[in-house]
Order: sequence, then C-alpha cells, then structure tokens
Amino acid sequence: MGKTEAVEALKGAIAAQRGAVVASFRGMTVAEMTALRKKLREVRAEFKVVKNTMIRLAAKGTPFEQLTGHFKGPTAVAFTHGDPVALARAMKEFSAGSPKITLRAGFLDGRALSEAEVKALADVPSREVLLSRLAGGLSSPITRLVQALSGPQRKLVYALDSIRRKQPAEATAG
Repeated sequence: MGKTEAVEALKGAIAAQRGAVVASFRGMTVAEMTALRKKLREVRAEFKVVKNTMIRLAAKGTPFEQLTGHFKGPTAVAFTHGDPVALARAMKEFSAGSPKITLRAGFLDGRALSEAEVKALADVPSREVLLSRLAGGLSSPITRLVQALSGPQRKLVYALDSIRRKQPAEATAG
C-alpha cells in the first residue's frame, strides 16, 4: 500500500469512527499486540499502528486534527464502530496491565479528550448497568408506597378482629 492509499484508508477510519483512543506503545510483542487486537474486536473496535505523518495528513481539515499534538513517537490509534465507553474501558484495562502501552488522548463527539478524560469515560457504567440501576431505583419508591398503604389497612384489620373477639358471641351472631 502506497502513501496515498494509506492516508485514504486512515481518512476512512477517521470518518467512520464513533470514538477513538490514541496510545503510545513500546516493546510490545506480537502476542501482546494480537491479544489487544482480539480484546478490541470484542467491543467492535480496531487497533492501528500509524505513522505520525500519515495520521496528520489524514486528520488535516477534520475535527480529528485536534489530536495532532499527540502524534509523536510510536503511535497507535484504536477506532470504535460501536460503544466508545467499551473502547475506553478496554484500552484502560489493557494499559493498566501492561507498561508497554500508554494512553495519550481520545476523541469523542468531535472533541479531543485528555488522557484523564479517556480514563473517566472508561469508568462510566455500561448501558445495561445504568438500566438496571434505573429499574431498581424506580421500583424502590413503588415498593415503599405499597408497604405504606398496606400498613394502616393491616392495623385496621387487627383492630377490628380484636374488637370482634372481645364482644359476646350473641352480638356478632345477629
């Protein structure tokens, strides 16, 4: 693949991404690189080792150009076609387990993210967790309401039953 084709391929990746993470890597083995790529494929993302001049050319004139300052030294960009939070989480987990890869920056909704913002994005709970928390939060007040409403009824039933037991049998028979 020539330089022009490589730049065009990167332009396509930039245009199609729903989020990205820029990282530096040093001394990664083929097995480590394969493991990272496999982990990212599971979250619908891809990991591309890029030449800085090529990624700068591909990003020129796009919002992705905001990341140009991070394209120094050995650079790789992980692009997601799915959930940006899942990408950030996968990259954060992998970098935490390996000193050979370091997060530099990210990109989401047309805006560059700092390394700290990428890590904060990684800590956002998944959609499923948020939905279950919401469902739990919604059912909790309803449960309390049912208990509160049934409480006075229970007391009334107990009081009436107690009165019934105290009255003579012939008064209740009529």
